[in-house]
Amino acid sequence: MANFPRRLRAAIGGAVLALGLIAPVSVESAAAAPKLEDGSRLSIEPQIDRNFADPDILLVDGVYHAYATNSDGQNVQHQTSKNLRNWTAQPDAAPTLGAWVGECSFTPGGATDRCVWAPEVAKVEGGYALYYTARDRASQRQCIGVSVATSPNGPFVPVGEGPLVCPAAEGGAIDAGTYAENGQLYLLWKSDGNCCNLPARLYIQPLAANGRTVTGPPTPLIRNDQPWEGAVVEAPTLVKHAGTYYLYYSANDFYGGNYRTGYATSTSLTGPYTKSKTELLTSDRFQGDVRGPGGQDVFTRRDGRTAIVFHGWDPTYTYRAMYVSYVNYDANGVPSVEAASRRYQAEDGVLANARAVGDTSASGLSKVGGMDFADSSVTLQVWADTAGPKTLGIRFANGSTDGNRRVVSTDRLTVNGQSRTVSFWHTTWGNWQLNEQRVQLRQGWNTVTLTRGTYFAEIDSVDVYDALPDPSPVPVPAAAPQGTRYEAESGVINRARVRTDGSASGGAVVGGLDFDDSSVTLRVHAAESGDTTLGITYSNGSERGGYLIEATDRVTVNGRDEGIVQLPHTRWGNWSTVDHEVRLKRGWNTVTLTRVSFYAEIDAVDVR
Repeated sequence: MANFPRRLRAAIGGAVLALGLIAPVSVESAAAAPKLEDGSRLSIEPQIDRNFADPDILLVDGVYHAYATNSDGQNVQHQTSKNLRNWTAQPDAAPTLGAWVGECSFTPGGATDRCVWAPEVAKVEGGYALYYTARDRASQRQCIGVSVATSPNGPFVPVGEGPLVCPAAEGGAIDAGTYAENGQLYLLWKSDGNCCNLPARLYIQPLAANGRTVTGPPTPLIRNDQPWEGAVVEAPTLVKHAGTYYLYYSANDFYGGNYRTGYATSTSLTGPYTKSKTELLTSDRFQGDVRGPGGQDVFTRRDGRTAIVFHGWDPTYTYRAMYVSYVNYDANGVPSVEAASRRYQAEDGVLANARAVGDTSASGLSKVGGMDFADSSVTLQVWADTAGPKTLGIRFANGSTDGNRRVVSTDRLTVNGQSRTVSFWHTTWGNWQLNEQRVQLRQGWNTVTLTRGTYFAEIDSVDVYDALPDPSPVPVPAAAPQGTRYEAESGVINRARVRTDGSASGGAVVGGLDFDDSSVTLRVHAAESGDTTLGITYSNGSERGGYLIEATDRVTVNGRDEGIVQLPHTRWGNWSTVDHEVRLKRGWNTVTLTRVSFYAEIDAVDVR
């Protein structure tokens, strides 16, 4: 699974890498993300590291203007920058909303979310127009209004007696975007069917030159019809590149890590549009450093390069920060985002004694399965812009068993003729996770082959990225005690509870570790002083909007901090063991596991 706790562990550990303390990466210079203390790198840094959701960027006279969803009492947040790196907060761009706007609050968006969302500012005849989403008092739907100003700084003043677009029968309208071609301005928007069990659709509609009124009926472009979209398509952004129209959009539940950005293409402005098989932005394509990348806008920088701005949750899912990266198009017109990994779908590779299988839970809606033979393999050609150390993120699932025993499977990973064994921990089938492997790639095309070793794993895709994360922990299926076992339920429990579970060692576990001070404390014995391995048996079913999340606990020994233990997602009841190194003194020692992030149940601790 994505390794997002790298940032969180650094912050928790008191390093200078806590959120907001790393100097942001300059998009203008495309500098590499700073290294972490363990030698890893974050894939991308936030440019505005606070609640700045659904960002829109407009370049005017050498100044970048960023606008965002309401927060902290401002209807439309506004910040400016000359380099996309150093940002200055400005007054509320729209202190006054249209008279049609009613009261509303939206808890998932944050305590100060008053339902004024997703601003879009465009240059129009006579100045600038701001399109915003707010609650229509009459219909009690979210609808789109328009305000105008002579400067991108505002303040924008509402025009019209009612909302600009408000199809109440379709659930209202949200997430305005604009597109201009041949002197004609267009409004893009989403019918908000998600409010009321209706389809979600994206539309395009012509606007007057002054941006104040629509001048024709809306044309539908796409609707939610792909498994990975869930019930949601929204946040339309339209650009044209080399004669092809690219409709970028966000999908799935914004409140979790499964929120993502996809795209569809057409040779005609009004379609039909064909959706891409592989999404543009997902949490795991940022190795989990950005959670739920979406709410995007695509814009042109001062130097003419195409850039993309989007939001993503912080590690605790408290706020959505703003990120900026480049958009590139390959020779076939396929777009990619520079800070995100390149993804290669396993089913597109060369298969030997294996088969491509449709799977709606898999990236690209297919996977490679049936790797049941000694020579079963999948081979992919992957690209590297420069030679040197890279990371392969192998997206896999393993539900192998030996009798009733869950087991680790292995493959032989071969990169340009150099081989090593890769272990795939037991995840249960369909529980896709990432195994990250540091490799040396040469500039240009490289041959990557995964050949079955022991037991069975299904391969979904392989990502290639420059970031060098700390190696993924490899939990092993829980087994008989190795060393001396101490049952968690026999310890001192704080703000947690003992739960009976026949599948667990000793028939019970410690669950309900839901609070910042939830902990379990055990007295363990060591025959002599020195470094010792603790085998921590746990299960973790944490998720956010369907996105599988790693949990972490802090380990203390005799009151001394012994670091953070990663507890990868296993699903509840799938008991697994991870090793954690500590130093024990001779005799009795006090070991405490305290919850840090998300949730895991603790079964037992072995002292080896």
